[in-house]
Amino acid sequence: EVRKSQLGIFTGLGKMGGGLGVNPQLGLVYERKFTNHSSLELGARWMFAHFKSTGFTQTATGKAYHRTQESYDYFSMPVLYKFTSSIVNVSAGPVLNLMTGKFETNESWSTIRSFEKPFNTLNVGAMFKVGKAIHFKNRFVLEPEVGVSKSGYFKKPVWETNVILKYKL
Repeated sequence: EVRKSQLGIFTGLGKMGGGLGVNPQLGLVYERKFTNHSSLELGARWMFAHFKSTGFTQTATGKAYHRTQESYDYFSMPVLYKFTSSIVNVSAGPVLNLMTGKFETNESWSTIRSFEKPFNTLNVGAMFKVGKAIHFKNRFVLEPEVGVSKSGYFKKPVWETNVILKYKL
């Protein structure tokens, strides 16, 4: 029996732009095969970054300490065409992105990181991934992958590496 649909979860690391560095990401993926080599892959991805810092300013009465806290959530929903072979899998297509953020400080001054688009603005980008499916236990697939996507929020592309565990429905 050929199983045409797969549902999976993944975790990995992604490198966002805007000075946010390497951050964890989680997500869900659904894949529907149309032929032996072609499928449609839908996903929901969440990457997050959280920073706390302390700085000070020298005043006439001593040092004034400043505490800041930044939180960023980066959501993306790719719709990808996937070519599957016994050697490597290649996926490409559009992705819908949304970024939210919060900056808190105990002082009136603040320097918020600069992004290309304002927060809470949807934008369309593109994603490209390469992976290798490892089939085991009849209904499970483990698929490590590396990918790159272009988002309207960052000047540079977002790089990621993930491990997906899929279940054949």
